[in-house]
Amino acid sequence: MYEFSLTHSVNNAVQDLCRQVGWNKVRRILIKIGGMRKVNPELMAFIFAALSKDTPAEGAIFSVMMLPVTIYCYSCKRTGTREDSEFMCPSCGSRNVKLISGLELAIEVLEVESG
Repeated sequence: MYEFSLTHSVNNAVQDLCRQVGWNKVRRILIKIGGMRKVNPELMAFIFAALSKDTPAEGAIFSVMMLPVTIYCYSCKRTGTREDSEFMCPSCGSRNVKLISGLELAIEVLEVESG
């Protein structure tokens, strides 16, 4: 289960930060994930709720911002976004493209209570 692995990594990073910095409570977590990762945000939130039980992040609002796949086309010199993971220019259909974004995984917002 891919979502479990990603969510476990996010949870570990948050728990490490809580220990290092001394945060008592995590209120909200927003992560950004590129569209190439093909994840289910609702499943990730469910997994996070289970993984964060009995930790400072228990009960935190966990949300995912999905980022579009962005492609640069060498043929028509345009940059465009795709909803799918097809390596094809959305403007001209060429496969002579470069992936600009779509593989991101980052904690964008972390609201906490310090101790």
